[in-house]
Amino acid sequence: MIADHARSTAFSIADGILPGNEGRNYVLRKIMRRAIYHGREHLGLNGLFFYKVCDFVVDQMHAAFPELETQREFIGKMVRLEEERFGNTLTVGLKKLDELDLKSDSLFADIAKLYDTYGTPRDLTRVYLEEKGVSFEEDDFNSRFDEALQTALKQSGIGQTERKSQISPMYSELSEKIGTSKFHGYDTTRLDDAKVIAIVKDEKQIDELSTGEEGLIVLSDTPYYAESGGQVGDTGFLNCQNADADQFARVRVLDTFAPLTGLILHKSKVESGSIKVGDKVTAIVDVEKRDATRRNHTATHLVHAALREVLGTHVKQAGSVVAPNYLRFDFTHYQPMTEAEIGEVEDLVNRYILENQPVNTNIQSIEEAMRGGAMALFGEKYGSDVRVLSIGDGVFSKELCGGTHVRATGDIGAFKITSDEAIASGVRRIRAITGFDAFERFREDERLIDRSLSALKTQRDNLPNAIERLQEEVKRTRKEIEELKLKIATGGLGAAASNGDEARDVNGVKVLGKIVDGLDANGQRQLSDTLLARLKSGVVVLGREAEGKVSIIVRVSDDLTGKVKAGNVIKEIVPIVGGKGGGRPDMAEGGGTEPSKLNEAIDASYEVIAKMLG
Repeated sequence: MIADHARSTAFSIADGILPGNEGRNYVLRKIMRRAIYHGREHLGLNGLFFYKVCDFVVDQMHAAFPELETQREFIGKMVRLEEERFGNTLTVGLKKLDELDLKSDSLFADIAKLYDTYGTPRDLTRVYLEEKGVSFEEDDFNSRFDEALQTALKQSGIGQTERKSQISPMYSELSEKIGTSKFHGYDTTRLDDAKVIAIVKDEKQIDELSTGEEGLIVLSDTPYYAESGGQVGDTGFLNCQNADADQFARVRVLDTFAPLTGLILHKSKVESGSIKVGDKVTAIVDVEKRDATRRNHTATHLVHAALREVLGTHVKQAGSVVAPNYLRFDFTHYQPMTEAEIGEVEDLVNRYILENQPVNTNIQSIEEAMRGGAMALFGEKYGSDVRVLSIGDGVFSKELCGGTHVRATGDIGAFKITSDEAIASGVRRIRAITGFDAFERFREDERLIDRSLSALKTQRDNLPNAIERLQEEVKRTRKEIEELKLKIATGGLGAAASNGDEARDVNGVKVLGKIVDGLDANGQRQLSDTLLARLKSGVVVLGREAEGKVSIIVRVSDDLTGKVKAGNVIKEIVPIVGGKGGGRPDMAEGGGTEPSKLNEAIDASYEVIAKMLG
């Protein structure tokens, strides 16, 4: 079993699948953890071992599968990370078993949660239950466990694939009835005499749309690109001179999408006139948006190639969005990009932009394209013939793609990464901008720098130092303010407090309860230290209000913790202010959401302490 799972693990990671919590990543994580657990439980392999087994897989199979050798170091790193992570979660999961209520009706729901959250194996759980005197027939245990696990997975959504919408049967019927639309958008953004062959509104076919109405329009031929492969759908206008009336119709196209291959739907709104099935229209794509989208789409291909060049060939595309004003690219990688790596990716992309490399497309069979080194996306469906996009000679970037692109990389203008973030285990997301959006970003940066220089009255090359000095000054000023607040709060208790005279005598113990203003949480703690030191022996209860919330701290001197426990005091009084709290015998904190009852809570502390002193 371990050998089988090691083979699956090595090949999956080489293919760009990393252990995670959703979909195929979730499946990989489970088989890895199952192998690791059995190695530890049944073979006594207590140290890290599974990454060595996966490395042995590479040794045995790299001749037939050279991609394994290419990814050897990455496979070892990812398996070792998961093995270390599972070791920690397994330890926690075993401890969690001790917290189970074995008589609870939700026992199997709790067991399934432990399995799903901490990886606590089912066979280990069953052995544990038998040791505690709770036994089940194996089939009964497995059946109830599986049922509880399925319920847990449905609630969490793990393993489910998102779908934008369920495809309506109406679309299938419409496609069978009218056939497919012919797409001309690779060659033109304007098409005359396109015929309206269907109109849909509220999932019903109709004959006409009038002024102000919205619907889905199907054309015999169209220059509009339907949303696909991450690229957003085109927008624009349909202009129509009605044949049977002296009326001009203008229709705004809000979006374009294709629920089925070849069925291109133009989501439209009639701005004037009316449009009917059978009308001839002039279809005009918004060229400015299309050009901006094309720049971002070609840049996405350059980004993919640059990431593989800089970070390693383990990088695989895991999703993308190509819009007019930005691009978003998801990819497999195990750690945040460094500032140097981001700069290197930007330099590579911009270098290819400056070289103005031609962007070529060819229609090839899927076999020919793959033999030629074209990259395909995992999980995408391709027909027998595919469109291959090559940048320059195709050595740096060659991918299967049906989207629209620039004629040469120089059309992109400029490229700038704006963010890098993690979106799942082993999957990162970068956002970037190109063209005029990049230029506008540069201008905005200049404006911000100029305003900062003016405010700080410094020169550009000294800006970082000026900001650091300002931060130090702010930090020093805040410290001084907090110290002054603390002095004011301490002095505000009156000179008598220095002798503890303001404290009440509760069964022979000094108890000082106060509401203090103007302090933050740290100041409140410091004040409680000061007041407890003044009392020498006693209890201090301080409450404060900030932004509509209440904070209470209870301090007990060491000589009294056997009689009065701060944690018990706080648990008794914070419910009054609508909250909860806890802590150690000598110090406890809590909070609530009802400031109007803070006085009542402080007063109640005297009674609570009196009962404890009994």
